[in-house]
Amino acid sequence: MRRIIVCLTGVLLLTFGFSLSGHAQEANNPLLYSYQAVQFSDRGIAQDPVTLVMPGTALGTGFGSYQDNPASAAFFDESFGTFGLAFRSASEENTFLGNTLNSSDNQTSISNAGFVYNFPVTRGRLLIGAGYSQHSFYNRALELSGTNNATTITDQFKIPGSTYSDIAFNTYAIDFGDEIGDWDESIFRIGFDRLGDYLGIDQEAEILQRGFAGEYSAFLATEFQRNLMVGLSLGIQAGRHTYDRVFLEVDRDNLYDGTVIDSNDDEEPDTDMDSVLLSEEIRNNYLSFQARAGMIYRVNSHLNVGASYTFPTRLTVDEIYDSRISTTFDNGEGFEDDLAGEYSYEVQSPARVNIGFAFVDIGGISASFSAGYTDFSKTRVEFGEDEFEAERDENQFISDQYKEVWDVRGGISMDLTDQFTLRAGYGYQPSRFKNMDLSKSRFSAGAGFALTENTRLEVGAQYSLWKEESVVYNYGVYDYSALPDLEEGEGHLLPVSIHPEVADRDVGRLQILATLRIRLY
Repeated sequence: MRRIIVCLTGVLLLTFGFSLSGHAQEANNPLLYSYQAVQFSDRGIAQDPVTLVMPGTALGTGFGSYQDNPASAAFFDESFGTFGLAFRSASEENTFLGNTLNSSDNQTSISNAGFVYNFPVTRGRLLIGAGYSQHSFYNRALELSGTNNATTITDQFKIPGSTYSDIAFNTYAIDFGDEIGDWDESIFRIGFDRLGDYLGIDQEAEILQRGFAGEYSAFLATEFQRNLMVGLSLGIQAGRHTYDRVFLEVDRDNLYDGTVIDSNDDEEPDTDMDSVLLSEEIRNNYLSFQARAGMIYRVNSHLNVGASYTFPTRLTVDEIYDSRISTTFDNGEGFEDDLAGEYSYEVQSPARVNIGFAFVDIGGISASFSAGYTDFSKTRVEFGEDEFEAERDENQFISDQYKEVWDVRGGISMDLTDQFTLRAGYGYQPSRFKNMDLSKSRFSAGAGFALTENTRLEVGAQYSLWKEESVVYNYGVYDYSALPDLEEGEGHLLPVSIHPEVADRDVGRLQILATLRIRLY
C-alpha cells in the first residue's frame, strides 16, 4: 500500500498544476482527487443565481450569500423558502500529438434548498436560516487520439515505484528488461537488437471528471447596533467527486510482429502485443465542519461596507479506486489484472477573508464588489502515521509552490420594474501557484421575475474560460548506454529523469441556475 500511495501522491502533485516543464498542468490520475476538486474548482461562489452574479459580502443578495458573509442575511426583508436547480456543461478543445478533438460533458444537480425566517422584532433585525447551498462544482471532459512515435503509457508502468507496475507486469504490458530480471521494460521496447528501440503506437483516451460540493448550514444575522449587522454560520460541508479514465494503445499497423511473449506458459515465446488498455475509476466523498462570521456596516442608505472570516476546516476524505490493465496479443490471447482498494486522508484547508462594499438602490441600480484573500501555502494534508515521509514531502511542496491569492468579484443589478430585475457581473480567480498561470475569468448574468405576489423566479448563468496544459502520463528518460551487453545479464536500468506527456486544453464551462423563491408570509 505504501508503494501505491507514494506514487499516486506524486501524481497528485502534477494534478495541482506542478510542472516538470514549467507549465501549468493538471494530471488525470489523482488518488487524492477530492483535495484537487475541492481546492481548485469554482470554490467560494454560492450556487444560487443572485449571489452568483452579485457578491454577498456587503449586501443581502441570494440565499447562498451567507457563504460570502453571514451578516448579509440581515438585509432580507421577508421570510422565504427557496429551491434551486443547476445545469452545468463543460466543453474543451484538446490538442495532443498534433491532433485536435472537441469533447463535452453535462451534469445537473440541486443547487440550493432552504428557508430564511425574519423575526418580527420591534427594534433592529433578527433573521435565521437553514438549508443546503452548493459552493463548488467540477466537470471536465478530455478526449485524445494520435500516433505517438516517442513514448508509450507503458513507459509510465515501468518507472520504479509506479502504481501500475505489478498489474502491468502480470499482463505483459511490461516485462523483464534483461535475463536476470533486475529491471523492467515496456513490452513495446523489447525484442529489438538495440535496447530501448521503439516503433511508435496509436493512442486513444477519454477522461471524465465530475462532482460538486456544498454546505448543510444554519445561520443567524442581527442588527447588533444601529446600522451594524453581524452574522454567524455553522454547517457541514459535503461533496462527492468521480473520475473515469480509459486509455488505449493499439498496434493497428502490426509494427510489433515478433515472438517475445509466452502466451500459453510453455516457456516458449509465441506472440507479440496488439493492444494495452488502462481503465480507472475513482469515487470519493468528503465531510467537514465549516464556520464563518461576518459584519456589515451601513454607512448610509446607499452605501454598505462588509467583511467576513471563514475559519480553517479539516476535511475527511474517503476514496474507492480501481485500476485495471487488459492486454490482447496478436494470436488473440490476452490477460487482465486490477488494483483496487479504499483510502482515507484529511485535508486542512486555510482560512479565507472577504472584504467588500455595495452601493444600494441608487435610482434602481445596485452594485456589489468583493475581494477574497486565501493563503494556499497554509494547506496541509495528513495521510496517516505510516505515511509520514509522503506527508512531509507533500506539505513541503505545498509550502514551496502555493502562494497567497486575492480573487475579485463584482456585479451590478438594475430594477427595471418592481417585478423585473437584470444583473451582470465579472470575477477573476488568479492562479494559486507561484510559477504557473492557472487564472480563470468568469462572466455572469441573470434576471429576476415576479411570478405571483408571493413567488419569484431567479435565473442566472456563468461562463468561465481558461487555458491549461494537462499531464496525460509521465515517462522516464533512460541512458541505455550505461548498461553492459544484454547477454551478460548484469546492470540495473534507472531513469535519468521523469517527464510529462501533455495535452493542450482550451476550456469553456457554462452553468445555468434557476431558483424559485416563495415568500412565507
